[in-house]
Amino acid sequence: MNVVVKLGGSLINSAPEIVNNLLEYANSAKGRNVSILIVPGGGIFADSIRSAGKRYDIGEVASHWMAILAMEQYGYYLIDKTGARGINSIDELSFGVSILLPYRFLKETDELAHSWDVTSDTIAAWVADVAWVGVDARFVKVTDVDGVLVDNELVQEIEATDLLAMGTTCVDIGLPEFVRSRNMDCVVVNGHYPKRVVAAVDGEAVIGTYIKGNI
Repeated sequence: MNVVVKLGGSLINSAPEIVNNLLEYANSAKGRNVSILIVPGGGIFADSIRSAGKRYDIGEVASHWMAILAMEQYGYYLIDKTGARGINSIDELSFGVSILLPYRFLKETDELAHSWDVTSDTIAAWVADVAWVGVDARFVKVTDVDGVLVDNELVQEIEATDLLAMGTTCVDIGLPEFVRSRNMDCVVVNGHYPKRVVAAVDGEAVIGTYIKGNI
């Protein structure tokens, strides 16, 4: 089984516990044949790029690559706090938990738009699409809320096209169209509950929002 986990930068305080729970799962009998690839968000590192971009009028292309380097910084933070294995390319994937340091890999491919509409959510979905070509890969987005909310109520399931029409949500603007175009599903879960993350990785039904791109 292959799983891409987008680990949001907003979870910087609880992220080490999430990664350690995934490491424990991968070392268990149940998770022994599972390949889990963590794609880090940008968090406070990307926020600094946004601020600098506005203050110094940095263009979208430079901001894009600076933000990916911010993801890389968060990845090194996760490696430092957990001892998980960092990789620079999907060619290095194996069973267990790996943390993608994405800058070099994205520089070598450079297929995505250079825009703040395409942030680590869409990048993670793209990684899930290209990491295992022709093989289904589960895609889990881990963030600091239960999922997509409408009037403070959790939406348990939504089609990507309907999510696109909602505008700003807990996923980046580019994600709904990307998963729709790739016929890909995504589950959004709250990382403040690490056991939910593990359950989502394992394919269990969890509290969260299921985004249906595969309809």
